[in-house]
Amino acid sequence: MKWKRIKQKIRELFSCKEEQRNAQDPFIVEMLFRQSVGTLRFLLLASSVVAVVLFVESDIPTYIIVGWIGILFLVVLSRIRLQKNFFKTVVDHGKDPGWIEAQYRRFFILALLTAIFSGVSIPLFIPYLHSSYYVFGMFVFIVGIAAGAIASLFPSPALATLYTFFLTFPLVVFLLEKNEIGATVDALGILLLIVMLATIAQTTRKFMQRTRAQKRTIDRKEEELRALFEQTPIPVFYFDRHLHIKKFNQAFKEFFGDPEDFELRDFDIHKIQDKKMVALLESVIEREEEIEYDGPYHSSYQNQEFRVLAKIVPLYNDEKQIIGGIASFLDKTLEIESIKYLEKLAAHDPLTELGNRRSLIQSLRQLVSATGKEAKFSLLYYMDLNQFKPINDTLGHNFGDRVLQEVSKLLRSMAPEEGNVFRYGGDEFVILHPHCCQTEEDARKMGVSFAREINRRLRHEIFVDQYHLSMHASIGIIVITDEMKEPDEIIRHADIAMYQAKTHKSDYTFYNFDMDRRRKKSFFLRQSLNSPQLTEQLELYYQPIYAMECNQLVGAEALVRWKHPELGRLMPKEFISLAVECGEIGRIGDWVREQVCRTLERTKSKADLIRFISTNVDAHELGNKNFTRRLQQQIIHHGIDPSRIVLEITENSLVDNFNLLQSNISFLKEMGIRWAIDDFGVGYSSLSYLQRLSFSILKIDRSFIASLLDDPHTAFLVAHIGQIATHLGYKIIAEGIETEAQLRKLLEIYPEMMCQGFFFEKPMDESHFLELLERERQGIKDRNRFRSDSERTNI
Repeated sequence: MKWKRIKQKIRELFSCKEEQRNAQDPFIVEMLFRQSVGTLRFLLLASSVVAVVLFVESDIPTYIIVGWIGILFLVVLSRIRLQKNFFKTVVDHGKDPGWIEAQYRRFFILALLTAIFSGVSIPLFIPYLHSSYYVFGMFVFIVGIAAGAIASLFPSPALATLYTFFLTFPLVVFLLEKNEIGATVDALGILLLIVMLATIAQTTRKFMQRTRAQKRTIDRKEEELRALFEQTPIPVFYFDRHLHIKKFNQAFKEFFGDPEDFELRDFDIHKIQDKKMVALLESVIEREEEIEYDGPYHSSYQNQEFRVLAKIVPLYNDEKQIIGGIASFLDKTLEIESIKYLEKLAAHDPLTELGNRRSLIQSLRQLVSATGKEAKFSLLYYMDLNQFKPINDTLGHNFGDRVLQEVSKLLRSMAPEEGNVFRYGGDEFVILHPHCCQTEEDARKMGVSFAREINRRLRHEIFVDQYHLSMHASIGIIVITDEMKEPDEIIRHADIAMYQAKTHKSDYTFYNFDMDRRRKKSFFLRQSLNSPQLTEQLELYYQPIYAMECNQLVGAEALVRWKHPELGRLMPKEFISLAVECGEIGRIGDWVREQVCRTLERTKSKADLIRFISTNVDAHELGNKNFTRRLQQQIIHHGIDPSRIVLEITENSLVDNFNLLQSNISFLKEMGIRWAIDDFGVGYSSLSYLQRLSFSILKIDRSFIASLLDDPHTAFLVAHIGQIATHLGYKIIAEGIETEAQLRKLLEIYPEMMCQGFFFEKPMDESHFLELLERERQGIKDRNRFRSDSERTNI
């Protein structure tokens, strides 16, 4: 088995594939040329010594020695010349496979010729040598060359083996021809030496290949590390114990701009202006521990302030001795500037450059958390520009933006030195005046004065292009006390006050807690109005209407109440306007008219007592195309006379929506339904509408009745309203009669009126109303309706 393995190895050594790989491997070829440089010099020296010794001490013919040494020198010198040419041209042709292969073949042939001409010295010279010392010397010469060949030709084991074979073959033949045991043993020893040398060459080649592979790995890792160091975007540099820069990457170079007159390599860091950075580097060397630094750095060369995040660590050699340090840093200048810019954007309005809502809340937080201030009270003005939308719609949003900028400049100029101005959103601004007053009374006086001054200057000092704009703001004012700790609540309260000022068309309004209570109640009611159970909670009451002159019951007005599960019974003024805003007025009105139709159906037999029931209708309902159809269905379903229904609509609603409502009004009049103008006298009071409408009833507002006894002008107006209305065919109803004196005065002025009010009856539910009708029919009802106020304690 061992012999087979040896033969396999020998075949591998002489395989064509092995030679092909050697011939095409630039590294193998270069190694052969490099390793043979010293061997050829040794060969020249050794062969020269042998030639000289043989020439002097032997009887060998001179021409044989000269011919041998001449040919051998010629071959060796050719190899030396080939080596020089190789090293001279390898830079230009080293990557050309054809050139590499040609060089290898030349080297191979010349190496074998060297072996042949060196080995032929045995048959040429031994026969002439009679001294065993000289013979032994020739043996040493051949074996020495063989050993040198293995040392120089190991990159190609096949070439090394052939070289040794051709070199020692003549010697082995010479020894075997002697037929002596000693000579045979020597020959076998030489053959064994050849095998050992070949094995050594093969082992050395494998070691070389492993070393080469490891070197390639190391080179690759080194290249990767070098590339990583050079290409990393983070500036990095090494420095020695004396704080001289020894190496740096491209990012470090770019950071300093790579100035031509400023050499970074070996630069002495002590020379920089920023001495705190020098102290940090020295600290790393002295303490031998890493340091992190996040702060400013002033560049000496660029004369610029940077914000850097630096990490500096000590650098050690293999003996764990500190030899310097490594520093890496991030330029956070742009990041810090971007953060500052974003913070500014987050806290400021980009159009006006005033603080925004976030900035306002932060200022309020600081205000409410501040302690030790002598002045306890602060002021916050929440203002909204009135009629700003028409400016945008008429002159464009760009113009509107410029108006806002001018208003901002004005408010900034007016704000106290310790105060701040904010744009809260849209055309809403907030002015905060912290810790300005010792007492609440002083704060309120200051608030009034400042709010008036704002509107005065808004009216006179806003100029954009050729326009002088007379602006006006609704301002909500809140006096901030020590007890107020929530910024959102402060702003909300100021908003409530501003809305109150806008609703009442006043310059300013101070916040009070009753506003918040009403607003919360309004919000709660809005939510409840959307409840599916709304109509189940409604109740209908009837207030009788009497003919004043004959004291006879003629009709009633249906009045809705809301029996709220949490808030109790609510009057119409508390929820009807909200129902209109929420779009629920149609549902409520439909329910009321359905109940009225049912009551009229139940009182068909009492039509002489209850001639009509009136109910209020809102303009938003009447404008709905389904309103007339639904009311017609209800009348038909209950089989009632349409003339027994009176629809009341306010004077203001009629004037504002007359053209839109006229067709529905006319249609219902044609059905037989009668109409009444409610609250006459408190709105436009246009007499032309009385003629155009041709309604049936006109109801004089209760405000006239309340001032009837005290103001002679009111009596005059009531008398003439009655005369004009009667002339135009209207019946008159006076609302809100609460005293006998009022009744008597009306009888003097215009006795043909109908009346309703607490003096006669309070509103009552349907069951009590039906009982009232029954008593009226039976004549049980007390006809004396002229009782004094003291007798009507239940009213």
